[in-house]
Formats: sequence, C-alpha cells, structure tokens
Amino acid sequence: MASSTGRPGREEGEGQASEEVLQGLAREGGGLRVHLPGGAGYSVGWHVLSIIRLWPAYIRMLARIWEEVCRIWAVDTHEHIYPYHMIAGRKPTIFEVLEGSYVSWIVEMPEKGDYRALAERLRRVRGSAFLRSCIEAVRDLHGVDISDLSEESLRLASQRISEAYSDKGWQREVLRRRARIIRCVLDPYWDPWIEDYDRELFVPALRINMFLFGYNRRARDHNGNSPYDLAEKLGFQIESFDDYLEFIDHVLELAKERGYVCLKSALAYDRHLYFGEVGEEEARMVFGRDEVSEAEKRKFGDFIMHYILSRAEELSLPVQFHTGLARISGSSPMNLVNLFEKYPGVKFILFHGGYPWTSEVAALALTYPNVYADLCWLPIISPSAATRLLRELIETTGGCKVMWAETLSCTFYILLCLLRQ
Repeated sequence: MASSTGRPGREEGEGQASEEVLQGLAREGGGLRVHLPGGAGYSVGWHVLSIIRLWPAYIRMLARIWEEVCRIWAVDTHEHIYPYHMIAGRKPTIFEVLEGSYVSWIVEMPEKGDYRALAERLRRVRGSAFLRSCIEAVRDLHGVDISDLSEESLRLASQRISEAYSDKGWQREVLRRRARIIRCVLDPYWDPWIEDYDRELFVPALRINMFLFGYNRRARDHNGNSPYDLAEKLGFQIESFDDYLEFIDHVLELAKERGYVCLKSALAYDRHLYFGEVGEEEARMVFGRDEVSEAEKRKFGDFIMHYILSRAEELSLPVQFHTGLARISGSSPMNLVNLFEKYPGVKFILFHGGYPWTSEVAALALTYPNVYADLCWLPIISPSAATRLLRELIETTGGCKVMWAETLSCTFYILLCLLRQ
C-alpha cells in the first residue's frame, strides 16, 4: 500500500505470519525443520528460509516497481479509435464494447437490449481472456463490476458507457490521464485517407490492402476500400497500368507529407501472406480486366506488394503487418521471410506477436535486424502467451525490439495495464 508520503508503506502486521514461522524453525543437522501449528513439521533447505525471510521485502519491492511503471508515459503503436462523431452516433452500450473486444468471436451476440440472453451467453465463456479484459476495463473506467454477469450489472454498465461516450473529452481523459499515452498510431480502416482526427493524440498509418485489389474497379478489400475511390477523392485519373503505379507513388509520397508515419498491411484477412516474385508484365496483363482468376489476383497482389515495399524503402516508411489470427492457413509470419531479406532497408513490425506463432516472431526478431515484434492485442487473446513471448523477446533480443499497442476502443486501457504488469 502507498503511504501518505507517496511511497509504499507497510501494513500493520505485515510479515507477522512469516515471523511466526521463522520462530518455529530449529536446526537439525545440516537442514531445517519447520514446526507448524498443531505440532506437525517437515524438513526444508536453507533456500526456503531465505524466501520466507525475504518475502515481505519482495512484495514491497514489487509495489515500488509497479508505482514507477505506472508513471511511465507510453506510445501506442496501433489503434482503431473512431472519431467522436462516429462514436456518438452509435450510442455505444455494453453490447458494442463486447463486440469491439472480440467477445463476439466466441459468443453469438443476441439482439441489442436483450440483457437476459447476453448474461446467459457470457456465463458460458466466463474464462475467456476477451471477456475478462472487458470486465476489467468496465470496472476501472466506468465503475461497474460486471464479473457476476448479471442482467442488472450489464444494464448499469450500458448506462455508464453511454454517458461516458457522450462526453467529447472522454477519449482524451482515458488516453492521456488514465493510461498515460503520449501518442497513438491510428489505423483508420473505415477511411484510409482520414482527415477528421485529433492531431495531438493520433498520427495515422496508411492501410495498403486496397492497392492489391486495383486489378479492376469492382474489386475491394475486406473493409470495402478501393484505390479508385481514393483516386477520385484526390482528383487523380487512372486509365492505364502505368497510371496506377504512378498513383501509388503519389499516394505514398503525399501520405508522408501529410504526417502518415508508417504503412499497415491487414492482408492476412484477405489472402495468404506469402508474396512471390512476379514480373511487371504478368501484373500488367491482369490490370483492367473484368474477369480475373484467383491465381491472377494473387499474382497482381504479389507484384504490387513488392512495388509498395520498394517505395517504402526509398521513403523510409516502416511497415506494420497483421500476422496470426485471421485467415489462419496463410497468416504465419514465416511467410514473410523473403520480404525481410529482399528489403533490408524496410522496418517490418509483426503484429499480435504472430499468435499462435509467437516463438517464430521472437526468432525472426533475433535473426533479422529489420524485424520488430508488436504485442498489440495479444494480452487479451492469451495473457499466458503474451507473458511467454515477452520473456522470449527479452532473452533473445534484450527487449529492445518490442512494441505494444491495442486494437480496441475500450480495452486499450486495460491492455496497457496488463502489459505494465
């Protein structure tokens, strides 16, 4: 506990139990015998005595470390936080928080407002890290304990959540004052060329998925984005393949001028993450056709990815890659090795710890100077996997190639708390 001086204090009677045990210790040859209440006893080694003696000091040390860690300001490398006008228009409740926290991946969400069905379904998965992180976030941020998963507590949480998000300053309150976050890298998948955002809190990343779907004007990525919509917005005419490549050049250069700090690939939701070598003529033959086979789409995308990375290298733009959970048959970070080797001047950041391929991410960060690990999302997918990977990264890289972030509108706060712990 913190004392009135701001330093950890000592609770009355702290360590009393351990002192009583120590008083019952008696030498027996080269070892020790612990005498427990009731007269029972057992032999132990000297290291056990050391642990018992040092335990209160150890707890106080952890408390001091925790206080210092909580004072650290953080940079959040990945967020999907909507602007105020979008959030206010949705009037979020506990239903939106649970959906945004990926609880909906493991529970079929009932109709909004059906709190009885919601409570029943949540009780089936009460051990889920997705759900547990939501419970922690709602308690810390909104002052409601929903751990009993009752209709009453869920209704109260909805009321408090709606009240909080009706306040235009709520994001700043949570990000700056409570989470102590200096700046967030914003990935606005709903509007890759975003203009409406808080420039004191956020810097944008440019999502590149749509560029791999530019083989015709009907194609769109999994978020519904098309490069031709962006071209129209920017007043850029695309009539040929050469125009299309020039458009990509224009967007990347303009993005850097506008303050975009990196590129972001979420292509693990769209396709396999291996990007082979494809000649320009093969890609050119696909461009503009109405009927395109899956193999041709793949070749076009492969070429465009290499083209984008070559330009990213010239512009010194890092590239964030979603790896792991998505279209899992092709989302292993090991599929990207040829890119790490071909573009040594590009800094590759592997998101989500590559879960479930966490050890592979640690090995890649160790092997390649231009590869970094980002633990975003991982602590609320599997806290044990996040702890294991963080230990591996400290052991393999010294901890100097580790980043953190979140992907959620509510639980980014609790994820930072988990990472600090």
